[in-house]
Amino acid sequence: MNADRSPQLSSWLNFGLCNRWRRLLWSEWFAHSHLILITLSGWLAVVWAVPFFAHPLWVLTPGLLFSVIAGPLFGGADVIHGVEEFAFSFPITRSERFLSRSFLGAFLTLFISAAGVFLLEDSLADVLVRTFLSIGLTQGELSPSIFLYSLLIGFPFTVFALGFSMASLATGRTLAFTSWLWGLLGALSILRLASRLEEQRFDRLNGFFAVPLLAGIGTLTLLVAWYLYCRKESGTGTAPLKLPRSWWGWMLATLAATAYIALMLYWLIIHVARAF
Repeated sequence: MNADRSPQLSSWLNFGLCNRWRRLLWSEWFAHSHLILITLSGWLAVVWAVPFFAHPLWVLTPGLLFSVIAGPLFGGADVIHGVEEFAFSFPITRSERFLSRSFLGAFLTLFISAAGVFLLEDSLADVLVRTFLSIGLTQGELSPSIFLYSLLIGFPFTVFALGFSMASLATGRTLAFTSWLWGLLGALSILRLASRLEEQRFDRLNGFFAVPLLAGIGTLTLLVAWYLYCRKESGTGTAPLKLPRSWWGWMLATLAATAYIALMLYWLIIHVARAF
C-alpha cells in the first residue's frame, strides 16, 4: 500500500513545486510589468517603424537598454522601495526570490537581444558595411563573426548580470540606483581585456576569448551573488531617500566611471571593424 502511495505523493510534490515556481515567476512578471510592456512596445516600434526613417542598427538597442534598466530594478527592487526587511519576512525564501528574479530578467534580456540579431541576420553584413563605410573605418566585404554575436547577445547579458548582482547585494539606495553604471563599466572592462588577449594570441578580434569571458563571468557573478544573497541581512534601505554623507565621493566615482565608459565606447567604435 505504501508502494502505491509513493508515486502519487511524488507526483503531487512535483506538481506543487512547479506550481510554486510558476507563481513566483508570475509575481515577478506582474511586479515589473510596466518595464516589460514598455520595452516590448518599444522593441516593436523600433522593428516596424524606425528602419523607415533611422538606421537599422537601432533594432539592436532595446536589448542593451533593457539590461541596463532591468539590472537595478529586478535585483534592487526591495532596497529601492525600502521594504527589504519586510520582504525577508515572507514565506518565500531568499533563494527562491533571487532565482526567480534573475531567471526572468536574464531570459528577457537574452530574448530581446537575440530577437534583434535574428531580424538583422540576413542583412546584418550589408548594414555593417554601410555603417563602417559611412564613418570611414573599413572598406570591402564584411561578414558577421562570433565576436559580433558576443557583443549583441553576450554583452547585454553580462551588463544585466553584473548590475543585478550588485543591486541585489546593496544595503542602500545609492549603490542600488547606480548598479547599472558599474555593471556597464565591468562588462566593457571584460570586453577590453578579451580583445587584448585576442590581439596578442590571434592578431585579430575573433571572439574566442570574448564569448567565454562574457558568458562565464556573468554566470559566475550570478552564482556568487546568489550565495551571498541567501546570507544577506537587510540594510539601511528603509531609511528615507536622502543624500548620503559620502555624496561627493559617490559623485567623483560616478564621473570617473562615466569617463571610463565613454573611453571604452570610443575604443569600441574605432576597433570594432577589426572583428571581421
